[in-house]
Amino acid sequence: MLPIIADLYTPLLAICCALLIKPYWTQKRALCFVFALLLVTLFARIEVFFGWWSSMNANFSSHTAVVMVLVLGLLRVRLKAGLMAWLSIFPYAFLMTLLDYHSWFDVFSTMLVCLPCYCLFPRLYPQSNFS
Repeated sequence: MLPIIADLYTPLLAICCALLIKPYWTQKRALCFVFALLLVTLFARIEVFFGWWSSMNANFSSHTAVVMVLVLGLLRVRLKAGLMAWLSIFPYAFLMTLLDYHSWFDVFSTMLVCLPCYCLFPRLYPQSNFS
């Protein structure tokens, strides 16, 4: 049952993000999401080539990278929902460590590398009322 929950987390978060951002969806925001997802995917491929994480006996968590893009985009548009999504990463990370998919170092180092994606998303605070 736990592996199923771990597998469902990212798609369910993506659906929730899509529903929460839908009223504010613009072509610019869509391109920001696509660009951010492409960047983290490209980084994952570059990491495999150079082996930065494997040199530390670790793994780059591509699932965490995708989750971070979703959460960071949501934080820019719907702050409270974004904060709740941010907090949901920690039980997910615990589940991944419990299942031996990743270590805490894998998750946190991946999250750290993905933080610059936050700058890719335009702000929408006046229209969203921090909700």
